[in-house]
Amino acid sequence: MRKHWILGASAIILASSVMACGKKQDTATTAAGSEKAAESTAAQAEKSDYVFVKMTVPYADFYYGELKDIAPEEGKDLKAQLDAEDKVTKDGFRETGMYDSASSPTKEKVEKFVMADTAVEGEGSVYRGIKHVNVAIPKSLYEDAKKALEEKKESKNALLTLMGAIESEVSTEPKEYKVLNSDGTLSKTQGTTNEAKDTEADITTTSSYGNYEIEVSGLDMDSEIVQAAILETKDGAKYGLKHEDNIWVKPEELAFSAVAFEDTNHKAQKEFKRFEDIQDKDIVKITYFLMDEDDVEVPVNLHVKKIAPAEYKVSGDEKVSYSPEGTKVNYQLSTGEDSYALGKVISRKSEVKGEVNTDTAGVLVLPKEMTPGKYQLVFSNDKLTDVSFKVLVESGLKAEDFHFENNKLSLAENADQLTIANYIASTSSATIGEQEFKGGSGRRFGKNIFNEDGSVNTEASYKKDGQEVKYFDGPGTYPVTIKADGYPEVKFEVVVQ
Repeated sequence: MRKHWILGASAIILASSVMACGKKQDTATTAAGSEKAAESTAAQAEKSDYVFVKMTVPYADFYYGELKDIAPEEGKDLKAQLDAEDKVTKDGFRETGMYDSASSPTKEKVEKFVMADTAVEGEGSVYRGIKHVNVAIPKSLYEDAKKALEEKKESKNALLTLMGAIESEVSTEPKEYKVLNSDGTLSKTQGTTNEAKDTEADITTTSSYGNYEIEVSGLDMDSEIVQAAILETKDGAKYGLKHEDNIWVKPEELAFSAVAFEDTNHKAQKEFKRFEDIQDKDIVKITYFLMDEDDVEVPVNLHVKKIAPAEYKVSGDEKVSYSPEGTKVNYQLSTGEDSYALGKVISRKSEVKGEVNTDTAGVLVLPKEMTPGKYQLVFSNDKLTDVSFKVLVESGLKAEDFHFENNKLSLAENADQLTIANYIASTSSATIGEQEFKGGSGRRFGKNIFNEDGSVNTEASYKKDGQEVKYFDGPGTYPVTIKADGYPEVKFEVVVQ
């Protein structure tokens, strides 16, 4: 009996210990919960000291906070510093070629850049800044600045201008936002930045849109929420990008210039002042700023080559005739003592794979696979930017060699064994009635409306303003004209029952 009592007593003691520990744990948990609740309440109280708005922000004010690492101002009784110096102007951010407005000689794309503050001016357009930027404004500052606006006071800095650019108030705290400080500056973006995975980036110096062009592959991003982007180099320098001038409709494609550059396709001078010192640096990061989403950081390793001397160039045949045995193109390099060699061949904005014979000095022999079309022959140097020239490889065919019957386009047999598929792949522009397709839509036209055998897909469609639009909208007869590089212009009529 005694032995059993001892065991029972031990059990009672153990149970008491467990109960005691449980009470301590419950007490600790309660305390931790209370602490977290207090922290949460404090955080909510802190956030309640702000008015959250969406605002249209000039490029200079947006990028000043990012590039100067401006912190949010602290304090609960902030007043508008209307006499404070405009730091953004003082530090040169509003100067031409820095972060002022960017101009474009075209107006077709303004509606596609939904995050950009744009305006049509005559036949051109201007890109002034960024729309729908989330901004937190301390309540005391908000009320004081709002009163100053109502009293039509003036400010030496951008404070009242930014207050006047408020689009709407936001009821809840956004995932990312800037803070408006009392001196008229905007802080760097507050929020989370995620690193992109499985992406690759390439940089080229043979772009039509700048001295340099970057393409990021594997980037899954909605272009309609891209508000801004920054390039960061290994030495810590940062460079802000503007819509149309640097950020394209497809945000994975970026372009910039470090010296004067003309976009010959649109006869537009590109900005370069803020990029002048980027030559010979290594870009290690691209950060995309997204509306109402976590921002995205893309790690890269891109060397920015030095701009080659202006007199460096390569010239060559402008037109040659295609030969399945090898198309010969003559050229001449003028690059001083610096050695250049053929680096790549580009057609329709993409690198063309194929082994070009370079055995004979001053002569390139293009392989059979490089059928009629327009080619850019790019010569490279390890340290300096590329030089290139363009050649048109002609088919020698005539319009009479093409036949259109029963909504099918065919090509007569020819000595060079060119096929209708070769022709379709070279389409550069087209019209259906009065509707013109050029640029990217022109290059895609052939593959979009033709099947592989040359028959027309009367149900084919293309994207316009985010919507699918049919090339042939209902029964009728549609006159079609196609231009293809290296081939004659071809005309025919598509009949839709």
